[in-house]
Amino acid sequence: MALARSLQAVALAALALVAGIAAAVVAVAVRAGIAARREAIAILHDLGATDADIAGRFAQRAGWLVAAGAAAGTLLAVPVLAGFADLAAPLLGGQPAESMLDWPWTSLPWEALAPLPLLAAGLGWLTAQVTVRRWLRRLP
Repeated sequence: MALARSLQAVALAALALVAGIAAAVVAVAVRAGIAARREAIAILHDLGATDADIAGRFAQRAGWLVAAGAAAGTLLAVPVLAGFADLAAPLLGGQPAESMLDWPWTSLPWEALAPLPLLAAGLGWLTAQVTVRRWLRRLP
């Protein structure tokens, strides 16, 4: 039981690390987008566009891109997880499957995998909002 809890703690730590790296990557990508559109953003800001308007555009795009990437990553992770579950079958008193079709697909944590793209999209959206608003605060 202690081993299982230790593995869960390591998995949560890995998930937190991945989320932090994802936020950093989104922030760098948003900064690059801001740098490429610096003059246009400054003009829009001078014409009266609010910080929320400008940040919202960047955040919406970042959120969709992160959600698409997370959905693709989740779909790619499902067979890997099923393979790991099959490898662990002998440790749990079962037999390994003879083919991929016999892997324990139904025992995967679907309820934990399903919200990952939405959570990632929220993280991307929030990171983009914070990054753009910080940059806009520095404008004269």
